[in-house]
Amino acid sequence: MLFWMAFTALLWASPAPIAVAPGAPALVFELRAANPRAATALVQRDSVALTALTGPMPTHPHKAVVVHFFRMRDGGDALNGLERVRRRFGDRGVAILAIATDEPDVDALSSWVSSRSIRFPVLHDAHQIVSSRYAVESYPLTIVIDGDGRLFAVGQPKPDEVERELSAEIEGLLSQSAG
Repeated sequence: MLFWMAFTALLWASPAPIAVAPGAPALVFELRAANPRAATALVQRDSVALTALTGPMPTHPHKAVVVHFFRMRDGGDALNGLERVRRRFGDRGVAILAIATDEPDVDALSSWVSSRSIRFPVLHDAHQIVSSRYAVESYPLTIVIDGDGRLFAVGQPKPDEVERELSAEIEGLLSQSAG
């Protein structure tokens, strides 16, 4: 009986947030996509697991993964810049993921995403589990993860600066991995 209580506590215990700083290991997650076609194009499933893209044994390895936490109520203004980053770096091994944290209804999020013609997966974190584990306190927050599953860069660029700032970080990461 004691074993079962300890095991149950372990299952229900909420892991502590990670340190969101360059060099720290990325927190693994899997979330359902609000735009399943984009997810399927990336990982052949309608949900995306970070481990499919980066880390020790990814099934669809990438040199970098950009994870952008945002709230729909803030407009998602950076998503257009992220789409341009996807077009620029997608064929160079860079995946873009956006995580919406404020919409409880996946159908409403899906409608919102399809009205914006976004071609990268927008993931649904309705209960803010992933964002709380990443200790996201203000939005938007953008994280670049390297091919080994470590945080390379963390920042909060303004929506009109996302493309420029992310491009510089990604170029730096790709030049490091080439050398």
